[in-house]
Amino acid sequence: MIPLHGFGPAAPSPGLRLAAAAVVRLAATLVATIAMWRQSYGYVPPYVAAAALSREPASEVSRPAADVTHLAAGVAAGVVFEGVHIGLERLPDPLGAAAELDVAGVTGSALLAAAVVVCLLYGVFSWLVFPRHGGNAYETRPETVRREWAVSAAVYGVALLAGTAVVSGVLPA
Repeated sequence: MIPLHGFGPAAPSPGLRLAAAAVVRLAATLVATIAMWRQSYGYVPPYVAAAALSREPASEVSRPAADVTHLAAGVAAGVVFEGVHIGLERLPDPLGAAAELDVAGVTGSALLAAAVVVCLLYGVFSWLVFPRHGGNAYETRPETVRREWAVSAAVYGVALLAGTAVVSGVLPA
């Protein structure tokens, strides 16, 4: 079960938490997609990721394949967020402050989990997938694509935190 956090002592049912978490992940992915579309090379990463999965050149990947890969990656990153978040909440707080931090429904562990996910999204794409499957985009404009991907990953992280805070504030306990 992948719970959504920040509900206080009495959490909603597991099914409701899972449904809410799935909606938040999808919404965060869609918000990141909007950010990607607004950048000159922002939608290159879904094509490159689909190329890596299909083992064909990025230039031959279809738009639907890129879209499905992008949405699946967003949901998978949300699962990583929840896993890291759960793990952090179960650890004793080494700094003594993160566990008590709660700004507008966003806890210190959620902030750290989002930072981990953003770094993973950026790092895995930029330094592992892109150099191997980026094709022409990697050969001609790697810095631009990486910079735009960093912006999109950060937008995803912020949207994930915002969605988690909103949902945790409206779900019944």
